[in-house]
Amino acid sequence: MAKTILITGGTRGIGRALVEQYLARGFAVIATGSTPHSVDQARAALPQVDWQVCDLREQADLAALCQHIGRRALDRVVHNAGVQQARNWFSPGGEALSIEDETQINFTAPVLLTQALFDNVHSARGRWIFITSGLAIAPKQSAAVYCANKAALHVFCKSLNGQIALTGSPIKVCEAILPLVDTAMTQGRGRGKISPEQAAAEIIRGVERGLAEIHVGKVRWLMRLRALWPNGAENLMIRH
Repeated sequence: MAKTILITGGTRGIGRALVEQYLARGFAVIATGSTPHSVDQARAALPQVDWQVCDLREQADLAALCQHIGRRALDRVVHNAGVQQARNWFSPGGEALSIEDETQINFTAPVLLTQALFDNVHSARGRWIFITSGLAIAPKQSAAVYCANKAALHVFCKSLNGQIALTGSPIKVCEAILPLVDTAMTQGRGRGKISPEQAAAEIIRGVERGLAEIHVGKVRWLMRLRALWPNGAENLMIRH
């Protein structure tokens, strides 16, 4: 019987690459997109996926997703969906995404889904995969809320892993810490990006090894720098 995986934000970018690579590994894939249009396009390209519309800002959508899954055992859950809104705190306004919505998508929804689907993963002795960012370690000035959301997920993963160690549970929590990846969210920003396909491949390798932290691409260098020079690493992205 095929293993089952749920991937949020699976219609594009890293999520889409994860969908395709887990399909190639024989998984039964449930994936979400935020709008009917994005899900219809993804379903046309990959009809073998169980596509679900789920706007992570909406409690009703979260509840509907959990109801759709029911008691089905989940071998993997990937909290991939994320958004980033640039803000200038000295010149506010013109923001497409509110602080509440950004935090709901990046942090609150993954935590709520973890609570709601905990038994589904526990019964499968499965793995939770949280997609975070090097910006949780080395924040930048222009996206303070995003950096704080990812740092919160980083801490949440550590706490959840602590409970797993205490209870001796067979489930695992894997945090994939990403560098700059070439997606719609990073369009027009930065250099030296890796492809979504490379990011997905490194995430999957780390998950299969059961790593608590998966350091993708240049994040490996960031973590080595932090071990040697913590203050320097944490202020690496802050311009003075």
